[in-house]
Parts: sequence; structure tokens; C-alpha cells
Amino acid sequence: MAILYDFYDLNEIQEENSEGKLRARAVSRGTITMDILLQRIADTSGFKQAEVKGIMSAVTDSVLHFLGKGYNVQLDELGFLSVSLTSRQVNHRREIRAESIKFNKLNFRASKKVRTYLTHVEKVKVNKRQEKKPVNLSHEERAQLLKDFLNTRPFATRADYCRITSTLRSKAIADINSFIREGWLMKYGSGRNIVYIKRINRVGRK
Repeated sequence: MAILYDFYDLNEIQEENSEGKLRARAVSRGTITMDILLQRIADTSGFKQAEVKGIMSAVTDSVLHFLGKGYNVQLDELGFLSVSLTSRQVNHRREIRAESIKFNKLNFRASKKVRTYLTHVEKVKVNKRQEKKPVNLSHEERAQLLKDFLNTRPFATRADYCRITSTLRSKAIADINSFIREGWLMKYGSGRNIVYIKRINRVGRK
């Protein structure tokens, strides 16, 4: 089994004058839950699943402990974790206080072993019926087309939605905003880099 990929037009994300330029992107097969991960580790290591869960919890706590103290953390042969921060732009250091500087994201830098291992890729198989341009679709039918699209791709852009539902820009924006209000779609990014992803419901998570 390989990593799936598809292509996207740079205009879909950047909306710049880059017509005809395509870039590959990974397409997720789905999400592996912690239970599945724990079961595989237990099956391949000889440890009981409860023992593996305890170790994973301890590793998570320790990683957060050192990241919170300003260290980078090496995860054995996986790679390195580091923290990035964000703040408003200022002209002088004295114009901003520490309270205004916030956590931005967790960075991961893959090791050489990871880069060597993750080399096998294959083109995602596209449902040809999904690529046809439908007309006079109901709100529910347009929503289902977007859900089907997101089942085979990590995100969608407004241009994707316009293409698969044959809607104009104003209608697409109205539809997408309604899907967000319905709770199953999320907006990610800002400005010219906005994409839309399916909301994952974590049932039973504490």
C-alpha cells in the first residue's frame, strides 16, 4: 500500500496568475484512531494494549513537558518536534508584551529514515461520475457532492466546490457558509489560503 496523491491547480489556493501549473498533494485514506494504533503496537511488540497505552500517555506528557520549557524534542527515528509562536507585527521590541505572544503550531521535521521510507506513491482513483457537471441540484445534493469529494481528498477549495457542483462564486460562498453552520464543515487558513475540511466528531473523547 502506498501514499495516495492527486494534483491541484495553484490558482485553487493562491488565486495567483499561475494558470496551467499543477502541484501534487497527498490524499488521506482516512484517520487511524489511537485504539487501532495501540492494537497494532500490541500485536507486533508482545506488550499488552493497556501497557502500550500507559507508555504512550507517559511519552505524551514528557514531550509536552519539555516543549513547554522551550526545548526541541527528538522522537527516536521519527524526527524532531519544535514549537512556533505568533504575535502581531510591531516596529520595536518594546511595543509588545509577552502576554501578547501566543502558541502558533507544532512543527515536525522528519528524520532521514522517514524520508527514505515514505517514497512509494500512487495516483488516487477518481470517481468519474463525481467529475461530471451536475445541474439543478438541491442543497442536500450539493452537500453530498462536497462530502464525497472530501472523502478522497484532504481539503477542498471554493474553486473545487464551484467545479463539482456547477455553482457560481456567490452561490458557492452561501452554500459553504451554510455547511459550516450545519457543523460538518470547517474553514482552515485565512486570506487567499482558505481551504475547507470535514469536521471530525470525536465521540467519547474526554
